[in-house]
Amino acid sequence: MSSLKEETLAACQSALAQLGFEKRKGALLQERGGQASGWIGLNLATHGLPRLLKVNPVVGVRFSHLEEILLSLSDDMPKSPAPVISKPLGYLMPEKSFRSWEFLEGGDIERVAESIAGAVREYGEPFIAAYSDWDAFSRSVGDAGILMEHERAKILPIVYFINGDGEEGQRIIDTELERVASSTDMYAQSYRNFAEKFRGRFG
Repeated sequence: MSSLKEETLAACQSALAQLGFEKRKGALLQERGGQASGWIGLNLATHGLPRLLKVNPVVGVRFSHLEEILLSLSDDMPKSPAPVISKPLGYLMPEKSFRSWEFLEGGDIERVAESIAGAVREYGEPFIAAYSDWDAFSRSVGDAGILMEHERAKILPIVYFINGDGEEGQRIIDTELERVASSTDMYAQSYRNFAEKFRGRFG
């Protein structure tokens, strides 16, 4: 790891620790009570190294009980803690556009890291607070734009089953199976495996 990259990540983790984000299993997590935690991902643009590193923070919410079920049913999920809903920090700010922070070799790395933490505090934490309540998340998770299309057909059935509506969960799975019935691409094969495991666990 380059010196600038190492210093930048350390400074960001230190600044975000002031907001309660701690590194666990490769992720920066903020406990929110119950099954929920805030999540921060630091996407790095490294083409400018060793003199320049750009950081694009992503803010998300993780639910450990939903994640545990999703991991048990999916073969293509990352094993580190992952958000069920996330958004690049820049799109939560007033400009609502891509935003990266630049760290320069020999520059004030701590000051830039504090700027990221300040933006997370002002714009990221309200997003986390809004969706880390399970009831609020459950009500809005089906709305357009909340989940990416390839995630909806896996996450929504789990949410319905957790909330006791197994019939609606199964309906979503059946609808998606019908939609991909003639497809042989990677997603279709993955979804069929998911549906089979789902039925084995909840059927």
